[in-house]
Amino acid sequence: MTELFQQMVDGLSSGLVYGILALALSVVFQGTGMLNFAQGEMATLSAYLTLVLLTSGLSYWVALPMVVVLSAAGGALLERVLVRRVEGADELPLLTLGVALLLGLNAIMAIVWSTDPRTFPSPFGKGLVEFAGLRMTDQQIGSLVTLLAVMAVTAFLFNRTGVGLRLRAVAQNPASATVLGQHQGLWLMMGWAVASAVGAFAAVVAAPVLTLTPGMMTFPLLLALAAGTLGGLSSRIGAVVGGVLVGVFNGLAGRYVPGLDGDLAVVAPFLLTAVVVSLRPAGLFGRTRTVRV
Repeated sequence: MTELFQQMVDGLSSGLVYGILALALSVVFQGTGMLNFAQGEMATLSAYLTLVLLTSGLSYWVALPMVVVLSAAGGALLERVLVRRVEGADELPLLTLGVALLLGLNAIMAIVWSTDPRTFPSPFGKGLVEFAGLRMTDQQIGSLVTLLAVMAVTAFLFNRTGVGLRLRAVAQNPASATVLGQHQGLWLMMGWAVASAVGAFAAVVAAPVLTLTPGMMTFPLLLALAAGTLGGLSSRIGAVVGGVLVGVFNGLAGRYVPGLDGDLAVVAPFLLTAVVVSLRPAGLFGRTRTVRV
C-alpha cells in the first residue's frame, strides 16, 4: 500500500506541472473565450528569460517578478499585434494562428538558445522530506505551494475585482459588454497578459523537472489540454484538478498496467478524459457555454 501511495505522490509532481499549465489555459479561456495553443511555448520563453537573468547574477526572487511582468507584457503585445487581427473570425484562422505562434516561438528559441538541454536550478532546493514512509522532494512541495498561491490570486482576480469581472463579461458576451461601455479590445488584451503571467509560473515549476529545451512544454501542453478538458476549462479549479488526475493516472498506469510503461502510459489519462467527456462534455467542474476556439 505504501508503494501505491508513493506512486501517487510521484504522479502528483508531474500532475502539478500539467495543472498549472492547464490553469494558464483556463485563465486565457475565461478571459478571452479562446484557447491559446502557444501557451506552452510562451511559458518556455519565460523560463529561458529567467535563466538569462539568473546567469547574469540576479537572485531568483528578483528575476522571477521581472519575468512575470515581462511575460504579461509579451502576452498583451501578442494579442494586440497578432491575435486581434483575427478575433471574431472563424475557427480555422484562430487555430492556424495558434499553431503558427507555437511553431514560431519554438523556432526563435532554438535559434537564440539552440536545442541543447539546459539545467534549470530549482528555486525550492534539492531536499527530501519523509513522512509516514512517503517521500516528497522540496521541488514537489514548492510546486504545490506555488500552484495553490497562483490559484488563490487568480480566483481573487476573477471573482473579487472589477478587472476580473470585466474580463469574464467580455469573454462570455462581447456584444453585450460593448453595449454596456466595456472596451472589448482592452479586456481581451488583459486576459492574454494575465494568462502569460500564470504561464511564467508554470515554466518555473516545470523547468527543473523536465530540463529546459525549446520543446519542453510541447508534450505537457497536450496533457494540459487533456487536463483542462477533463476538469473543465471554464473552471480554474477543474483545470487544476484535471492536471493532478492526469499526472496521477499517468504514473499509476506506467507502474501497474502491463504494456503501458514509459510514454505509452499517457493512454490511461487520455482514456479517462474520453470517458468523462462522453458523460460530461463540459468536464468534471465545467459549465456548458458557447466558445470561440
